[in-house]
Amino acid sequence: MGRNRAIRSFDPHRAGHPLDLFTATDTRLPVIVELLKSPWISRASELMQPTSGLAGKLCERAIEVTWDGVRSAPRDFTLEGRRYVIDAVIQAWAVERAWWDPRKRLSRRCYRVLTRGGLYDLAYDRINDRWLLTGIVD
Repeated sequence: MGRNRAIRSFDPHRAGHPLDLFTATDTRLPVIVELLKSPWISRASELMQPTSGLAGKLCERAIEVTWDGVRSAPRDFTLEGRRYVIDAVIQAWAVERAWWDPRKRLSRRCYRVLTRGGLYDLAYDRINDRWLLTGIVD
């Protein structure tokens, strides 16, 4: 059998060996349920509490942003009275949607930024001349 002997002789059906990761058996819960109890997985969904008005990771909330004209990028932003200094702009992109329909038109310049508090998606709404927090990235 050569070098693959251990692989070919492995018995996946031996007693006590978990086979099905996503359905319950008589003796254990599915692995996915156990993983959801882990603090590192639930942290993202609990990052913004419903009491703050930012339930979940996707949101669209007006914020204050300080613009750095030298770098042509945001320098910091204020969210719920707390100032977040932007360490790096990870990605920048433009969003243009429904330009032909004034009621549905969307024109934004978006930035994914890194702060000591995490990754955030910011957007400058060109139509309404305001900054928005549009997402919190895990």
